[in-house]
Amino acid sequence: MTPTIMAIIMLSIVIAFVFYKKVPIQFVLAVVPIICALFLGFDLNKLNVMMTDSINNTMKSVGYMLLFAFMYFTLLGETGMFDIAVEGFMKVTKGKVNVYVVMILTTIVAAIGALTASVVSAYLIVFPVMMLFYKKLKFDKKAAMIIAQTSIAAMCFVPWGIGLATSAVFAKVDPMTLAKQVIPISLCFIPAIILQWIYFGMKHKKQVGSIGIVANTEEAVEKKQNPNARPQFFWINLIIFICALIALSYFKVPPYIVFIFATLLTTLINYPHPREYRPLWTKAGESFFNTLIMIVAISIFVGVFNGTGMIKGLSSLIVSIFPTGLARYMHIILLALCVVVIRFVPYQLYNSLYPLLISVGASFGLSGFIIIAPFVTNIALATGSSPMTPTTHVGTGLLEIDTEEYCKMAVPIMTATNIVVIIIGMIFGVIK
Repeated sequence: MTPTIMAIIMLSIVIAFVFYKKVPIQFVLAVVPIICALFLGFDLNKLNVMMTDSINNTMKSVGYMLLFAFMYFTLLGETGMFDIAVEGFMKVTKGKVNVYVVMILTTIVAAIGALTASVVSAYLIVFPVMMLFYKKLKFDKKAAMIIAQTSIAAMCFVPWGIGLATSAVFAKVDPMTLAKQVIPISLCFIPAIILQWIYFGMKHKKQVGSIGIVANTEEAVEKKQNPNARPQFFWINLIIFICALIALSYFKVPPYIVFIFATLLTTLINYPHPREYRPLWTKAGESFFNTLIMIVAISIFVGVFNGTGMIKGLSSLIVSIFPTGLARYMHIILLALCVVVIRFVPYQLYNSLYPLLISVGASFGLSGFIIIAPFVTNIALATGSSPMTPTTHVGTGLLEIDTEEYCKMAVPIMTATNIVVIIIGMIFGVIK
């Protein structure tokens, strides 16, 4: 059996289990690829190398950071720093909070977080800060994640981002050159983001009955007995938080190192005794454990998918069935379909297509960076709405929402957003 046929079989089985919902998807993603690879003739030793390499790479880029980030933001949330910040905002606005203001704040804070060049860091910055607003307004947290991810996608032009860096390698251009080509495409996101605000605002009004709330400043934040609250340390906690953001975005300190020190300082200042911090560390560990299992499962899936040649076979099949007459617009058509495709297939499939797309584009006089530039931003719309991406589970975990329910809502909206950006880009000539 060829890797191409096995890839189709494997993806069909995974998709079937996704809709079946009776078997934990984590184990489906881990077990099905192993069985398929064995049928292809790979032995367990080779599979072990593929899987461990993939897991190690994921842990280096995401896992270790998440461990300490979950600890840090669990501690920070317990101190009540975000409650105090929201209460202060409510006093400034005299208790008036509008759903459009909350969506705009989500977009801005997510964009600031995206300067760290890490989707996980952006999530860890925007969602803990905005969560109380979502709860107070009864705003759909799935919509909040869609808005945040769209903002993050628009910020993918930063030269130090991993998406732009890897794309530059495929396009064989300098990252700064590619970044300059991506910036105009990022600007095309602005109308799409505004349309999202309008859509979710109307939807919220229909579901809740109003677009805002008016509350007494004393009632702005739900008062609850929290023995872990440390209002006396608000300013020092805020300073540590700001320093962490600066270290991540400006000094480019590895995120896991930033969160190690931030966690240590927050623990020592707010909860110096083991009896105080141990229960909070345990609470953070429970959240991290669920995310870790999914990260490992996805890493196994991606490692086997790449290592066995299935991804190359599948990409060759896609190209072979593509109509010859549409070759000039192959990259645009595949870009328009990326959200739906990546919903069920790892985004690395598109990475494997880049060299071919560049080659086809060159025959029509299109340079490599013109072909690849739209993928830098728009693929982020797809990865942010796919359960096949580890960071999606981080976002849904922070927002306490079901990943499958989120993806079901996100895919059609992100597909529409993707197409709007493409159309605007083509109108203004930045996507060719």
